[in-house]
Amino acid sequence: MNRTILHWSYLNFRDVPMDLFLYEDLEEVYLKENFISAIPQWLLSITTLKFIHLAGNNLTELPMDIYMLENLEFLDVSNNELKELPPTLGLLLRLQQLNVSGNRLTQLPKEMSNLRNLEQLNISKNRFRRLPIQLCECVRLNELNLSDNENLLHIPERIANLPMLQSLAADRCALIYLPAALSKFMNHVRIFHNTSINYLPMIYEKFYQNFYDNRQKFTPITISHKGLFWVRELATYKRLLLPVGTRRVFEVPSKENRITLYDDCLHAIQTLNRQVPVYENSALHRLLPEPYMSSQINNGAIARCTTTQCSRCLYTTYYFMVVKRFGSSSKQLFTCNFCSQSCANFWLAANSRRYFQLPWRVSDDDDEDVDNGPRK
Repeated sequence: MNRTILHWSYLNFRDVPMDLFLYEDLEEVYLKENFISAIPQWLLSITTLKFIHLAGNNLTELPMDIYMLENLEFLDVSNNELKELPPTLGLLLRLQQLNVSGNRLTQLPKEMSNLRNLEQLNISKNRFRRLPIQLCECVRLNELNLSDNENLLHIPERIANLPMLQSLAADRCALIYLPAALSKFMNHVRIFHNTSINYLPMIYEKFYQNFYDNRQKFTPITISHKGLFWVRELATYKRLLLPVGTRRVFEVPSKENRITLYDDCLHAIQTLNRQVPVYENSALHRLLPEPYMSSQINNGAIARCTTTQCSRCLYTTYYFMVVKRFGSSSKQLFTCNFCSQSCANFWLAANSRRYFQLPWRVSDDDDEDVDNGPRK
């Protein structure tokens, strides 16, 4: 039979029908909302398949030989019972859209870094606590949905700053702060319903609406405060967690340019990442004198300069401001990061009628949170 598309959804199938073999040149098959518990080995021999929709079944695993579907471009196995994905998923080199939402996944295979044609990835409604940094190698990714992973603490800046990323959703996670570096093509963000976040980097200002002020009550961060970099905003006395990797921040204005040579070296190393992933260079990491240096190379830039005309990558040291909007009923705090005093002054001159600065100080590990203002 010469039919390239089959719609066999909602038919109460318990197995994939072997009648699929009767259709020559089959490219698309819809088998969603059945009771299928396994993908049979014989299905993997139909290498003409480009599109498989198996959402809403009873799948508990994907076959290790799934790489045999060498022409596969679309795979939807959402709302099943998957607990892990096979590393061979990274061999589906033509895959463009992958939906594994609504399963029981706790991690992604590192081999997904090979999916250079992947454009849409939906891993929402799972049990992820962290994302593999290798996901940043999916350079064509333009849509990423992470929402409803209740244990997800952090989105690596390398991933949020993917060059073609246009849509990022991470609502109802456990994010402790938002990445301060986003793709310049970003035009859709749904990330504001994370109740441990008490400030927004200025890069999110264009996506923020005042009705987000009616979010659920703020939830204190439950992880250990030690080893993290905090500042205390002195108007409302909120304690703000800055991006992991921050070592020093400076007020605006400051007397002189204080960005370190160490940051310049990190910036130079990241330039090499365009040719080969620096974080996978084990020889380089063995040469580093301090363990934290390895982490900072892996993580890459933790922010970008808020001045749009600059947007320089920032690593461990930067100028910092906490601001609020003039004449707004919103209580939302925004933060700005700058690479130099001149960039900070340029931004202030352009935005002096829209925002005003709030005082802050660096907060140490013994600085306790107080709900009703400064300690007496």
